[in-house]
Amino acid sequence: MKVTCDYCGSNIDDTLDKCPNCGAVNKHMMRSGDQIPKTIEELKKFIEDKNIPVEKMRFFIGEDYKQPKAFGIYKNDTSGIVTVYKNKANGERAVRYQGDDEAYAVNEIYQKMRSELLERKQADLNKPKAAPRPAGTHPKDIGGCLTAVVTIAVVMLVIFFILISMGKHPITGYYSYDGDRYYNNNNSWYMAADDGAWIRTDAPEELTENYSDYYECKDYSSLDDGYQDEVEEFPTEAYDSGNDNDNWADDNWDDDDWDYDYDTYDYGDSDWDSDW
Repeated sequence: MKVTCDYCGSNIDDTLDKCPNCGAVNKHMMRSGDQIPKTIEELKKFIEDKNIPVEKMRFFIGEDYKQPKAFGIYKNDTSGIVTVYKNKANGERAVRYQGDDEAYAVNEIYQKMRSELLERKQADLNKPKAAPRPAGTHPKDIGGCLTAVVTIAVVMLVIFFILISMGKHPITGYYSYDGDRYYNNNNSWYMAADDGAWIRTDAPEELTENYSDYYECKDYSSLDDGYQDEVEEFPTEAYDSGNDNDNWADDNWDDDDWDYDYDTYDYGDSDWDSDW
């Protein structure tokens, strides 16, 4: 990704520690500590190291895959143009990004993989757990059978209302929609004002319904410099309600978060009709 040198104004790669034109220190250098791959080859290595079954997830890295229901990224060896795409259920292709900024393109597909996995983890959290078998449920025990039926009915009713109350909440973090910047915290939306400060708002329906399509990142330090120039860091300490149900994904995303029982992963749960 290109950044601007603060001293001579040259456009330089964000991976350089010094400007090759004037020798000044590149204050915008992207460190590798964020562990987000910057190239398609780095992404392949990341996937291999984490044992992520990307084809089961319907992610095709370094491949111009043509079949429906697929996310992918590939680079044209001749032009150097990188394309990030989604093949919808009907086979139509939606291009998410096409250009020469490989780091940006890789981040797009990386964040989508992360978003899809977060959706599966949320669904797992919302799945009702099997009720324990109550005592006295032997088939010959009529009273025990009646007790079991009533108990199961009550448990299922409680779970039903819990699921309704929990709903499906957006991931805590920064979002970009229709040219505006948003932050979600504990299922409350905030919008960046002209001075970069955050004000409570009712987010557009498209954003609240398809929030994963517009998700940028969780941490302010992960935002690109242009984004940081527009908005202040969201004061999470002032807005933290401590509600773990609403904040289920608030813990920092790290290597362990890629651990998942992928045998249960069902790519059919993805929204294959949207552009992303």
